[in-house]
Amino acid sequence: RLLTERTRIVGVVHVSNALGTVNPVREMIATAHAMGVPVIVDGAQAVPHLAVDVRDLDCDFYVFSAHKVYGPTGIGALYGKREHLLEMAPYQGGGDMILSVTFEGTTFNEPPHRFEAGTPNIEGAIGLAAALDYVDGFGIDAIAAHEARLLADATAAVLAVPGVRLVGSARRRASALSFVMEGIHPHDIGTILDSEGVAVRAGHHCAQPVMARYGVSATVRASFAIYNTTREIDALVAGLQNVREVFG
Repeated sequence: RLLTERTRIVGVVHVSNALGTVNPVREMIATAHAMGVPVIVDGAQAVPHLAVDVRDLDCDFYVFSAHKVYGPTGIGALYGKREHLLEMAPYQGGGDMILSVTFEGTTFNEPPHRFEAGTPNIEGAIGLAAALDYVDGFGIDAIAAHEARLLADATAAVLAVPGVRLVGSARRRASALSFVMEGIHPHDIGTILDSEGVAVRAGHHCAQPVMARYGVSATVRASFAIYNTTREIDALVAGLQNVREVFG
């Protein structure tokens, strides 16, 4: 219903930062392409947790950020199909993004150089490369399996706490558990958990339409990564039980 003759580009998240839902992006991309519409995929929440093959997905663009994959802040990566990059004009000027300049005109460099004007974020790029090597050292399939076990255990344990309701029930999720507690604001839950050394995210997660879809203003999101163990699940559940006691 959202794709019409007026649609020029489709943007979709690979994995929801609010719910952990893994979207069927391959099928979504195929649907858009059937109407001649290019697709950009936000993979910030996917790259640290899932095997990603941009050619298999057939996406036109794919983006992710370094800090989500244990790298430095202030840098990310954009993949784009060459035919699209060749059609795009640079968004800023600077060194190394031109082939030639005359009074009559300018010829831009080949991609990706035309989009990387001036002095690059050298230390950020080195840090991102090191972070990706670090993740590769574990193996993305092993990471996905480890986090899937943690997510399954955490889901069962959290739902056993009185008053907890899971938000988002997709069969395929990646590394994130989003929930609410009856009669208690997520910010209060987050504050108490923080005081007990448990780090969660409480709020609308910059995804207010998703919150509206589920009839809530905010949720508590617990996320898992390669360094987490079942001890963190135990600490989360103990913290939630304390929240329940505080609010009665």
